[in-house]
Parts: sequence; C-alpha cells; structure tokens
Amino acid sequence: MAHSFTQTVEVALVPQQAEAAVYQALAATGVQGVRGGGGFLRGVTSVGWSSWGEEVTATVGFGPRGSLVTLTSTCSMQTQLVDFGKNGKNVTKVVEALRGAGVPVL
Repeated sequence: MAHSFTQTVEVALVPQQAEAAVYQALAATGVQGVRGGGGFLRGVTSVGWSSWGEEVTATVGFGPRGSLVTLTSTCSMQTQLVDFGKNGKNVTKVVEALRGAGVPVL
C-alpha cells in the first residue's frame, strides 16, 4: 500500500466558494491536471528525485462554521513505501496557499 498523508481543515466559506478556493490553491502549488467538481477535486504532482509523483485529492463538504476540506496526498506508485515527507509537504503547501490567498482557515 502506498504511503499517504491526510489533513482536514475548516474554512469559513460556503462549500462552492471553498471548492473554488481549493482549486486555485492546488493549481498555485504545482498540482497538475486538476479536475473534479461536486465537492471532489483530483490532480497529480510531477515526478521528482524523491518520488514517482503523488495524487492529491480534496473533498469539500459542509462544516459547523463553513466548509470542511479534507486534503490527501498519496504516492502514485503503489509499491512506494517511503515518501521522504513529500505527501505531508504537498498537503501543507495547499493549506498555506489557501491562507496566502486570504481564505479564512479556522
């Protein structure tokens, strides 16, 4: 099973606005081929010296004070057991991109 990292954050936006903000954050962090809709987004990172690339997904749904955004980064190669912290960095970069764009992350 491939290594992965998941984090859930709450944002003070309605789900439609949160989904648009997450789309922009994914694109801003270098995630390529971002597709989806209806509360689900998926894209991939490029191959690098430390990995064979990762799949980054986001689900957006209603939360108590806005929307809950669950971000997951998973190694693309199923047999890759060590990610050298790359999955955690991918998710952290997306959260930081949301904050940098002025999205109210709670």
